[in-house]
Amino acid sequence: MTQTGTLPTSFEDFPARNLLKAETGDADDLLRPYVDEVHLWLMPTDLPPLPLERLANLLSPAETARANRFHFPLHRTRYMAAHGFLRLVLSTCGAGNARDLEFVTGPQGKPSLLSPAGSAPLLHFNLSHSGAWALLATATSGGIGADIEEIRAFDDFQSMARNTFSPPETANLLSLPSDRQLDGFFACWARKEALIKADGRGLGVPLDHFEVNVDPGQPACLHRAEEDATPLQQFEIHDLPAIQGYRATAAVPKEICRFRFFRIT
Repeated sequence: MTQTGTLPTSFEDFPARNLLKAETGDADDLLRPYVDEVHLWLMPTDLPPLPLERLANLLSPAETARANRFHFPLHRTRYMAAHGFLRLVLSTCGAGNARDLEFVTGPQGKPSLLSPAGSAPLLHFNLSHSGAWALLATATSGGIGADIEEIRAFDDFQSMARNTFSPPETANLLSLPSDRQLDGFFACWARKEALIKADGRGLGVPLDHFEVNVDPGQPACLHRAEEDATPLQQFEIHDLPAIQGYRATAAVPKEICRFRFFRIT
């Protein structure tokens, strides 16, 4: 079900077997996002609901080589699952045969679908993975970003905030009750990461040139973007109903007014 104007409150289950038609290029046009719409896909990577060998067989030689460079088998599994599902979802959205999709990396490292010379990409995407889950955003217009972060405890997150966030963000984070600060840290991190991924320059955007809210209990919001970060003003950020123990955020152009959330099962 497509939601207009407001975000869905949950992910709708999407059986993984329904993605297999993508292997033959038999795409379902109903899953191609409208021009004012973005789709978010939550994908399990530790225990993928399709055989790992089947997902791995979709990868390019370069992707396979990268997967094989992971030292730990779990990290290899997560990479293969995330990138195999990426290909299946893009194919199901009409991008072409899953095995045949080709990608190009932009100047700042953001990947996109390779399109015929002189033509704009038919489908834009952004992929993030953390822990046992991957998050994929798809849209027919460019400039989308997605980030998912596993909330994991570590001793020096306050110091990392001081070194990474803007001074107001750090002050707001440290003003939260101590039992909410770790959640606030990852909320802030995911919100900022989604914005710079949507922009396409990544860490080329100085992190202290823009400010988001850090309260994990409040809706995501961009408070300030100036100097090199001024282009971020074209985006809105939305927290997603991710699973327990994770924070997830999407950054989309302000003209996006439809949202659809899927969880591969």
